[in-house]
Amino acid sequence: MDIERNLKIAINTGKVLFGVKESEKAVKNSTAKMIVISTSCPSRMLKGQKKAKILEFPGDNVALGALCGKPFSISAVAIIDPGESNLLSR
Repeated sequence: MDIERNLKIAINTGKVLFGVKESEKAVKNSTAKMIVISTSCPSRMLKGQKKAKILEFPGDNVALGALCGKPFSISAVAIIDPGESNLLSR
């Protein structure tokens, strides 16, 4: 599975939340189906949670932010609705 391509599709066609705080809220509310975490994600809560699937992005937070089309770094992305992507089939 091409993580980068499917993440872009999910951002464009589904519903995602950007950032550690938003991702932690989505996990606590059980709305997140998957969490994409960068290699430099500081949240131990996200890394150890069992409510949503975890997908480890092979780059750091700067690379994840650039992939998401944002001019800032992103450590975590919560996938609420994958849209037309195949992220959840992993």
